[in-house]
Amino acid sequence: MIRKLLLICCCVLLVSLQGFAQTAKVTGRVLSAKDNLPLPGVSVSVKGSSNGAMTNVNGDFTVNVPAGKSTLVVSFVGFVAKQVEVTAGQTGVQVSLAEDIQQLNDVVVVGYSSKKQSELTSAVTVVNANKLKDVTANNVGTMLQGKVAGLQVVNSSGVPGANPEIRLRGVSSVNANQSPLFVVDGIIGGNYDPNDVESVTVLKDAASTALYGSQANAGVIIVTTKKAKQGQTKFEAKVASGFRTADFGKLNVMNSNELYDYQKEFYRDYIVGATDNTYKIDLAKFYSERPLSLRNQDYNWPKQSFKAAPMFNFYLSASGKTEKNDYYVGASYYNEKGTFLNTNYQRINLRANSTYHFSKKLDITNNINLSGNMGKSYDYMDVYYSFLNMPWDNPYDANGNAIYVDGNSTFKWWSRDKINPINTIQNSDHSYKGFDLNYDLGINYRITDWLTFASTNRVAAGFNKGTNYVSPTAAGTYHGTGYLDELNTLNYGIVSNQLLKFNFKLGDHDISGFAGAAFEGSNNEYSGASGKGLPEGLRVLNVVSNNQLVNGAFNKAYLQSLLSQVNYNYKEKYFLSASVRYDGSSAFAPTKQYGTFPSVSGAWLVSNEDFLAGNSVLNNLKLRASYGVTGTQDIGASRYLGLFSLTTQYNGLVGAVPYQLASPTLTWESKHQVNVGADIGLFNNRLTLAIDVYRNDTKNLLLQVSQPLSVGFETKWENAGNVINKGIEFGISSANIRNKDFEWNTDFNINFNNNKIYGLPADIVKTGSWSISQIYRNGGNLYEFYMPKWLGVDAQTGAPVWEKIIYDNNGKAVAREKTSDYAQATTQEVGSALPKFQGGFNNSFRYKNFNLRVSTYFNYGNKVFSNNLRFMMNDGHEPYYNQIKLPDGAKVWSGPGDTQATEPSPQNSANSTETSTRYLKDGSYFTIRNIAFSYNLPKQWARSISMDGISVGVTADNVATFSNFLGQDPQTTIQPGSFATPGVSDFKYPNNRQYLLTVNFNF
Repeated sequence: MIRKLLLICCCVLLVSLQGFAQTAKVTGRVLSAKDNLPLPGVSVSVKGSSNGAMTNVNGDFTVNVPAGKSTLVVSFVGFVAKQVEVTAGQTGVQVSLAEDIQQLNDVVVVGYSSKKQSELTSAVTVVNANKLKDVTANNVGTMLQGKVAGLQVVNSSGVPGANPEIRLRGVSSVNANQSPLFVVDGIIGGNYDPNDVESVTVLKDAASTALYGSQANAGVIIVTTKKAKQGQTKFEAKVASGFRTADFGKLNVMNSNELYDYQKEFYRDYIVGATDNTYKIDLAKFYSERPLSLRNQDYNWPKQSFKAAPMFNFYLSASGKTEKNDYYVGASYYNEKGTFLNTNYQRINLRANSTYHFSKKLDITNNINLSGNMGKSYDYMDVYYSFLNMPWDNPYDANGNAIYVDGNSTFKWWSRDKINPINTIQNSDHSYKGFDLNYDLGINYRITDWLTFASTNRVAAGFNKGTNYVSPTAAGTYHGTGYLDELNTLNYGIVSNQLLKFNFKLGDHDISGFAGAAFEGSNNEYSGASGKGLPEGLRVLNVVSNNQLVNGAFNKAYLQSLLSQVNYNYKEKYFLSASVRYDGSSAFAPTKQYGTFPSVSGAWLVSNEDFLAGNSVLNNLKLRASYGVTGTQDIGASRYLGLFSLTTQYNGLVGAVPYQLASPTLTWESKHQVNVGADIGLFNNRLTLAIDVYRNDTKNLLLQVSQPLSVGFETKWENAGNVINKGIEFGISSANIRNKDFEWNTDFNINFNNNKIYGLPADIVKTGSWSISQIYRNGGNLYEFYMPKWLGVDAQTGAPVWEKIIYDNNGKAVAREKTSDYAQATTQEVGSALPKFQGGFNNSFRYKNFNLRVSTYFNYGNKVFSNNLRFMMNDGHEPYYNQIKLPDGAKVWSGPGDTQATEPSPQNSANSTETSTRYLKDGSYFTIRNIAFSYNLPKQWARSISMDGISVGVTADNVATFSNFLGQDPQTTIQPGSFATPGVSDFKYPNNRQYLLTVNFNF
């Protein structure tokens, strides 16, 4: 028996030795063909066997091959795989891999996964970093303006650090938040710096957004931050510096002489009803009240209050790959001084992304982003006076100090409100500071070849403090007392997603998808205090002596979800995708907390059919269709509860007063979306087109519905009405010229959108600041202005004229007539604040090492109420406000028969500045959004100073705006608020033109 066992062992040993003798090692190195740098983590396998290896940090590999000749298969994500013939025992094999540009551009981050563009069944637009970096800004929204079909980006304020307002495919709700959901690195929410962004993906239809359920009602914008692409550590540094100037649009105020001559109209000999009017200007009286010396004092308030301001941005990053770890570290500093006095914004951001490969099965990702900001804001009234104060007032004394002015001042101060805003600004402060911290933990464990467990988790915290301080020495309400208001806000929460992902192939059938659960919890804490009675020089709350007010609040919310998706692909021709998300929100009563949000989509890649194989013209044709539902509960917490206010007192004790009616049946507002589209590629994709037609029907709007007087409350939260958005989008990209020395590429996009309201229980008229109203009615538009029509000036009397509509007993309009009685003027619908279409037209050029990019944006068909004109074209109602320079063709009425007059007589202008279409203007505009010119230094020059690449560029933002709008920049808020009405322009902080010099270093 022992003899037999020894014989078997000897045989096994001989076989093993024979096998060992028939293999030998092959060594080599894998490099990037682009820059000849080593690539770690590359797979090197022996074709036809199970032998293989992976390159180390230096790109080196060692692999066992059979005796004789063999073929090595060298592959790496993002590079074109290569097969290399080798001989057993060969050493020093060198393999160069070229980047797979098609593959790099083909992978799109959508929802909770990534897909190749050929597999997409939904309306998705990807903007890579190259198309973003032409604009230097503190936010991605500004960079996206004009680059995505259907994405409306409005820069409604030029205040330092301000974010733009963003709308995707119109506005689909009355009260819910309409800003798209931002997702950073696959997790909802999060902070980032624009310099750290690798790409931005915009999800437009429900097939792509429904996976985010109740938070995706307004679309989704996915931000993917940078990761390492190469083995060796690579550094990038960018320095941008320049200045900004305020853009006043067509709001040009009168200078001293222009205002002097204009005010002569106030002295015309005209008394309404008198029979002895001469209609001549009484110059003697004018000169006695307006001395000629006023012509010698000419202070330009806007020009001196808004000055050129410096801007600086610095960015440094490092990234690299090893066999076990991929890492990216970025740091940036952004400093923007405001064009308005005493305003600024600073931000510092630190990001570290790391993925550690524990094994072929397990990857752990750790991302952390820390940002801090601080700055100074402004008071609206200071901007108000900087436009309206008269040029006859000098704000400085002989020593250059800002003088104090109030109603008791003994010297002459012409401006109406006896306020010197420069003195106020110097004696007040509106500062803020804060920080945000995000930590992301991702676990990716490959259970089998086709099943993976993915866990993504984020812990977030943020703190912000805002202060409004007015010194006792400042003029106005708080003179002698001072005022201090502080508000502290603490936000913290978690987001956790646990998914099982599957992906397997059965012959010609590919099936992939995931299922799992998600949880979000957030807490918001507010505390603050304010009061008057500050000693001069002190600005702390514990010295406030009177009118003390303490406030605080605590809000807690959660969202728990189940989600799943299945994708099917047959022969790379036919694609189906279906998803469902089940959300439970604490915003509703327990019986109404849960909502289901499904979607289904399909696509046919026609160009992969045999009958189009080898077609030299049409090389890509995909037809898409989708349907899905998203929802919203974003109207604030506890709207379903009957609430009492505890902010009053009774007999020295806290008193409760009814505050809100209970709405126990309140539930989800849901948007049902249909999308049909096509993607077309012609002439080897030299020309690509994307066309989408959509209909979005938002049902069960969350509205404050009017209640009978007997109820005791004016409104109650209910689900009522729906909003329908219908539209069409076009996106076209073309490579017009492409050769070794010269390239010219063009991108064009346009979106047409129509918006209607149905199912309301009654007409709703919302009246905002300055009695500017908008009406919501069945069959009408959102943000529809509702006011009398201005018909000009009565040629015989110089009185303002409005339209009066005569109705019969059935409520039908039977006649229209003119009236100079504002009380009889008919209030009517006169246009919406939402545009009929908008888009962008962008061109990029390259000649050898020179690059030029010109980006433009256009917006058409919306109305803007220029509330500034109520004060600056006031017909003498406010003779101590400065006035706007009247446009060409404008003329003040001068006497009976003056048919050329466009402005009423100052002597007969009753109610002329009341709300009407006189100040409602066409908000259409075309803007040259950005011009960027750069030069890449020759490689040999860069390498002579140990650099891989150096580029130098100049950029100009908001270069020019072409519009008929009279007033400031026509970009006006489209976000309703307590002190804001969509489409109303009201002495905003002007937008800025920006001019920068930028230098990029890669090493």
